[in-house]
Formats: sequence, C-alpha cells, structure tokens
Amino acid sequence: MMSRKTLLMLAALVVVLGGISVMQSLGHKRATSREATVALLAGEHKADELSRIVLGRGAEPQAVVLEPGPDGWRVTSNFNARASRERIDALLKSLAGLAGEFRSDRREVLADYGLAADAAVTIRAFGKDGKEVLALEVGNRPEGAGGNFVKLPGKDDVYLAQGGVLSQLGIYGAPETPRPRYFLDLQAVQEDRAAVDAIRLRDKDGAREFVKAFAAPAPAGGDSAATASARATWEWKTGGGKPQNLAKTKVDPVLNALASVHANDLDDPAAPAAAYGLDKPSREATLVMADGRQVVLEFGADRPAAGDKPGGTWMRVRGRPEVWVVTEFMLKNAFKQVSELKPD
Repeated sequence: MMSRKTLLMLAALVVVLGGISVMQSLGHKRATSREATVALLAGEHKADELSRIVLGRGAEPQAVVLEPGPDGWRVTSNFNARASRERIDALLKSLAGLAGEFRSDRREVLADYGLAADAAVTIRAFGKDGKEVLALEVGNRPEGAGGNFVKLPGKDDVYLAQGGVLSQLGIYGAPETPRPRYFLDLQAVQEDRAAVDAIRLRDKDGAREFVKAFAAPAPAGGDSAATASARATWEWKTGGGKPQNLAKTKVDPVLNALASVHANDLDDPAAPAAAYGLDKPSREATLVMADGRQVVLEFGADRPAAGDKPGGTWMRVRGRPEVWVVTEFMLKNAFKQVSELKPD
C-alpha cells in the first residue's frame, strides 16, 4: 500500500501536469485562433499618388530612393537617373492589399525569419503630403517554398506573404541591400528605325556610310500615310561617289543595334569626360534622321567589371548628360566593315 507521502507527491505531479496541459492548450489556442490569412497592407497605392519610395536594409536605410519629377520618376540616390516606371508600378502592385499567414509573434526568433533589425529589407512609401502611407519589412524565403516572411515595422508578428516581395526589388535569393540599378531605365537610345536615312560609322578602321535607298520617292504634299508607306521598304548602299550595293539582311541588324540601345548600367555624369575616355571618343556612330536630326553615339574606354557593377564600354549620346555602359555584344553588332555587309 502506498504511503501518504507518496500519494501526496503523485497528486502534486498530476496538478503540475494538468497545469502544463492547460498552458499548452491556451498557447495552442492563442496561436491557432488567429485568422489563417491576415491583411497587412490596406488598399493600393499608385505611383502618381506618391512623393517618394525608399528601400533599404540595416545600416543602409536609404539604399534606393525613388522620386517623381516633371519628366517622370527618378532614382535620386543614383545620379538622379531616369527610373523604370514599369518596375515601380510592378512593386506597388505586388504590395496592394498584401496578406500573410501568421507564423510567430516571438521577438527572440525574428532572426530565424531574416527579420532582425539589421537583416530585414525595408520598403517605405510616402504620399504627396510627405506622410508615410506604406511600410513593410521583408525577410527570408521559406525553405522549399515560395513567398517571403514579412512583418510590419515596430511589430513582432511574422507572416508568410506569397508572391515573392523581394523579387520585385531585383533580389532573388536571401535578403540583401536593394540596388539602384534594378530600378534604372536603361534604354539609352530609342529611335524609329523607319525614320533613319543613313548610318555613319567611325572607328580605328576609318569612316564609312550606309544609306537607305527607297523603292519610290516620298510623295510631295506632306501626306503622312503615303510618306510612311514609301519609306516602309528600303535597300542599302554605301555612301560616297561610287555607291555599292549592300545586303539588307546584314545592314538592318546594324540599324537595329544603334536605333535601340539598352545599356547594362550608367555612371556619374558629373565626372570629367576624360574619366570615361569620352573627351576624345575612339568610336562614333551617327544616325541621320529624315527630319534632319543627327543622333550621335560616342564611345569611350572600357569599364572593367567590379563587384556588382558589370563591365562594358562607356557611351553617351552627344548633347545629353547620361554616361551609359553598353555591352561588347552591342558594339560587335554595330561596328561592321563594308566587306562584312556585301551580298553573298
């Protein structure tokens, strides 16, 4: 028969276990009684309603600053360069009505979600009155799944948001400091190829000109439809006193390379031209337009790749401030010799 002391010890143990069970039940109820999906950001914010978007992380809270100007959005943290409106709109669309599934409210485990103060990527947007209208902290991706862990500033509640918020910042892996280059509008040149009359090239091999030859002259009287029709079909010849026929299938790619130039980066326009080899450009390409304009592309020295900065060749359009970095592939497509462009 059990002693009185043993019975008392067993009774105490039952009470303790019962208390633990109650606490676990309450804790479980607390965690699971929350709604499966919680709306974190209300409504949708349009770019035209905002005065500023600020992206950062840890010690760099303003790594990327985007602000609207009279001629569109600018990356004011990166030489006040033109910003891609398409990417700004995509970011705001991904945040519209953002919802998440509850994961934790324990401050001590925020680091496990990539949401410690020095690790989370921060997104803030401000209205026209300068007041903050949107703020979010973004952490890791869940292992083996999509989306990102997120939380609101000043809160410990962690949620899993689907859709991948970081991908809209150009971050496709673990959280890292946002980079301005993702939001740059890198379209350095965009001209209508049908409006080009001639191409002039100059490099170490000399100068050469390629001229469009139209099947029929443009009609007099300024009929725009008839003029466009007459200019829609062309062949190519060399310029100068003794024109040579060139292969359209070979010269058109040269035109394409020069009429639409997408750079892979840009540099500080305030630096001296000599720093980029643009004080004395080693190569030039000129688009002679039907309206009399000449779009002159000047090419300088090569920029080596360094860190997250891609390599390439510095280029600017004469009369414009931007200093672009273009690829070797673009240059190879543009600077062709006459011998490479003759019919087979």
